[in-house]
Amino acid sequence: EGLSVLMTGSLPADSKEGSTTTTPPPNNNAVPDVDDDFLMSEEDIGSPLQGIADSVIGDIMKDQVGPQTPMEHFHAFRSAITWTEPFILSLLGFHVVMFLLCYWASRKNRGLAARCTVMVFVGALVRGAEYINSFAASRWESFATQNYFDKNGVFVGIMFCGPLFLNCFMMLILSLREASQLLVEVKTMEIKRKRELAKKGKKEKEGKKNK
Repeated sequence: EGLSVLMTGSLPADSKEGSTTTTPPPNNNAVPDVDDDFLMSEEDIGSPLQGIADSVIGDIMKDQVGPQTPMEHFHAFRSAITWTEPFILSLLGFHVVMFLLCYWASRKNRGLAARCTVMVFVGALVRGAEYINSFAASRWESFATQNYFDKNGVFVGIMFCGPLFLNCFMMLILSLREASQLLVEVKTMEIKRKRELAKKGKKEKEGKKNK
């Protein structure tokens, strides 16, 4: 190639093309390629104020104090119930009917069978309260405005089982009162009978002496 250049006085075409081709200068402002795994979106980074907001909300919730005394728990429970909704009114009406039924069965002129029947019925309701709570928790939207049926059964225990236990306690107190009255009557009749027998024996003795 050197001899041909000297003889002809010109460069070959390939050499001219190669000599005219210049490489562009490096661009210092070009962005280097970055792996996609190192890229983070704004959602991943998050706002710097989000941590401050979470901290403030945590402090506020920490400072809030729940009910402490039994009276405060009572007022909190009462405020959580919508007393005007049909479900609560129906439940209260049910307890009124059960109270009247228990009082009717506890009267003196009622036999032991009526009392036992009512107490067995009440016991079955209390025994099935857990199943009632589970069933109502899955279908509360069809008859109530809010879900009263938690896993611990607080609402069912207070609003359903509590009045039924009070009715059974009332029946027990009335039964004990009746039993005490019957015992007094039996003792009174026994004392009267002994007095009558004693008077009769005295008269017989006096009649024998007179003869």
